Amino acid sequence: MGRALWLKGKHDASVAEVEQAVELSPNFALGHYTLAFVLGQAGDSNVAISAVDRSRRLSPHDPMLFGMFASRACALARLGHFDEAARCAVQIASRPNAHVHALAIAAFCLTLADQLDEARTLLASIHERVPGYGLDDFLRAFRFDQTGEAVFRAGAQRLGLAR
Repeated sequence: MGRALWLKGKHDASVAEVEQAVELSPNFALGHYTLAFVLGQAGDSNVAISAVDRSRRLSPHDPMLFGMFASRACALARLGHFDEAARCAVQIASRPNAHVHALAIAAFCLTLADQLDEARTLLASIHERVPGYGLDDFLRAFRFDQTGEAVFRAGAQRLGLAR
């Protein structure tokens, strides 16, 4: 329900549903990941980081690890911790099943941490999978608050995807 409410743009209701899910089932790794996913875009980034770390401890071989690292990177980037976000980016890029939007998070975080060569390599990989992928595609996939959007817009601009 929390993810469905997030898709409808109902942030507060989404967070409340996901918080209730993890309260009812504290070992629900996907619930903790979902909380991190929602809060990593808008909300308390520190809670998002704690939630994603718990999710990773509960499910260290989860096929959604790329998403967990992406959620952590988003939260870190919103806090301005670009070097640490870039370390998450490397983890995202190393996952064989990483979604293109997660790879974009990685590319933007690497850019913000002044690792432009690595970011350009990721961007080339993204464009191989989805020719013409750009900032608008990225922003449509998420529900960033103003801080998050500004951070990723700045990364995209440095990478040459936004003006």
